[in-house]
Amino acid sequence: MSGSSTGLALVVAAMAVESVAQLLLKVGATGGAACLAPPYRARAARIATLGRPAPWITLGVGAYCLEVFLYTLALHRLDVSVAFPLGSLCFVGVALLSRVFLGEVVGRTRFAGVALIILGSAFLAW
Repeated sequence: MSGSSTGLALVVAAMAVESVAQLLLKVGATGGAACLAPPYRARAARIATLGRPAPWITLGVGAYCLEVFLYTLALHRLDVSVAFPLGSLCFVGVALLSRVFLGEVVGRTRFAGVALIILGSAFLAW
């Protein structure tokens, strides 16, 4: 894998981790697992500490630390003029994760926006 391919993979990984961090912080900010979609709420209820907000917030902050590490590695291999705009892929991840895990409604207009972000990111990476 070339340096730029590795850099692109690192940016995508960093944005995936940032998307998860956003989800974890949302769950923590709303008081714990109660905001999760029913199947995930039931799974989280099996672990007593996940009913409180603190573990979710701690996991979210930890995920952000990992994201910063991955993004820094990506910047070592890519120009910031490429890496920074690719950070918009986080919007894609958050839209998908919030729909699946939180049961949020993501309408056609938002999905069109997500598609445009993916298209724009593809142009940057190409």
